[in-house]
Amino acid sequence: MEETKHWENLKSGDINALQELYNHHISALYKYGMILCRDDDKVKDCIHDMFLSFWANRSGLTVPSSGKAYLMVSLRRRIFDKGPKSILETTPLEDADIDDKQTADPETQWMMSETEEETQRKLEQAMGRISDRQREIVHMKYIQQLDYEDIARIMSLNYQSARNLVTRALAALRKEMTLILLILIVLM
Repeated sequence: MEETKHWENLKSGDINALQELYNHHISALYKYGMILCRDDDKVKDCIHDMFLSFWANRSGLTVPSSGKAYLMVSLRRRIFDKGPKSILETTPLEDADIDDKQTADPETQWMMSETEEETQRKLEQAMGRISDRQREIVHMKYIQQLDYEDIARIMSLNYQSARNLVTRALAALRKEMTLILLILIVLM
């Protein structure tokens, strides 16, 4: 486990280990932070403050079993501790790293992109209509691809509550997608 080695080296005072951890996790942390809070500067400040805090308190650090989950919990706490939840917004899913499918036929590729764009718009509308907590857990499970144990740890839930919240979030998302489709059909 190279990451465990970086945490151990950080604890013993190796600044390069901190840089390696930062480089490895910055993209995922930024995307997750933007899901929690749409304020770009605040997310960046919280991430940088978090890593500075790790350096300042390195001798007291405990080597985490899951570095990604540990960092996400830390970032989540920093973001929510620095402002009211009412100002928190989510970022569109189009900003997430979702691989584009390649096809040989340009016409098919164009038609697929049009369909994907329409589906993306509908999904974004539906995501905007579910609760912040539901959006957050959908992001963790399907964008960050965390397992239920890590989600439970990050959100301070037990394992079964994390599973139930994902299930309820997906049901709410399905309901909103159906509602949006029905509205579009009526308008046509």
